[in-house]
Amino acid sequence: MAGKLARNLALLGVALVGAEAAYAVLRPAPRLPEFDPSGEFGDPSHPTLKIAVLGDSSVTAPGVSGPDEVWIRIAARRLAGAGRHVVLSSFAVGGSKAVDVRNGQLQAALEFRPDIAVVSVGANDAIRWVPVKRFEEDLDALVTALRGFGSRVMLTGVGDLGTIPRLYEPLRSLMTARSLLYHRAHERVAARHECVVAEHRNDDRELWLRDRSLWAEDLFHVSARGHARWAEYAMRALEPLA
Repeated sequence: MAGKLARNLALLGVALVGAEAAYAVLRPAPRLPEFDPSGEFGDPSHPTLKIAVLGDSSVTAPGVSGPDEVWIRIAARRLAGAGRHVVLSSFAVGGSKAVDVRNGQLQAALEFRPDIAVVSVGANDAIRWVPVKRFEEDLDALVTALRGFGSRVMLTGVGDLGTIPRLYEPLRSLMTARSLLYHRAHERVAARHECVVAEHRNDDRELWLRDRSLWAEDLFHVSARGHARWAEYAMRALEPLA
């Protein structure tokens, strides 16, 4: 009897989480424009620093009003202010998983021959239930290739997906725990290849939960204010590499 009750409760929990996930995905939301943060910054007579960024909508930034509000472009401008000519090229595509970055973005990034490569991916893998082991293998292959070409690499890690306003309990807690698994994969890959991780996951979780101005209209992507906070963590990781 106790075993049957436990099974029924487990099934109920799965059904509840499934209902929450369906609501989060299917709930109507505005379609937001995406942007390419690529550009050149600083005096061309200064030493050139080439930065490639690969990834997903964390780079194409639905939720901001223009490319100047994207975190990687903010960081590139700041690096240019320190006496560099920064050439930023983005290869990111919204919705990408690590395997998509590996198969669809990596070769073009290698041909760009960046001094620094930034990889911002993992949220879609977590949301779409890609096995962590497979995600880590794809991320490791990306970094191996980039390091093999002599690029210094910054990984963004994976933020706390449980702070996304569209989510409710128990899905919120589940995504907090699940996204941490993918963040840890970033940390393991970085350790193996002597890369750095931008620890924006360490930002104030309670602030992200209560301050809706950090989020876009769709309550899923990050707003310009959110990107400004991400840029602070990116700069801490990028400056030692520049």
